[in-house]
Amino acid sequence: MYYELGRGITLSNKNVIIYISENNPHCKKVLHLMDTLEIGYKTKNVTMNGQYLQELQNRGIFGTPATFIEDKKHPILGFQKEKLKAALGKQSDTALYKSKQINYRNYGD
Repeated sequence: MYYELGRGITLSNKNVIIYISENNPHCKKVLHLMDTLEIGYKTKNVTMNGQYLQELQNRGIFGTPATFIEDKKHPILGFQKEKLKAALGKQSDTALYKSKQINYRNYGD
């Protein structure tokens, strides 16, 4: 498992690797989301390490952020908050509310 330590986060049982680049606001949003959800992760900065860039390009991916969860073949590209939360098993408050909402249309007026 991979964990980014020193950020005040609890360790997750999910393997999360995030390919990032410098000065990319979407990368910062993904990292902030992981910290907020208390998910451990490993970053691979393609700006600072050409080997990481090559790894990403060998997979046919040419942009960041690219978030790999649990060694899945296809990463989540960009900042897709709800998709990231779903893949990590963290439902949003809205989704939780909707899943528990009672359908009153079936109860007559």
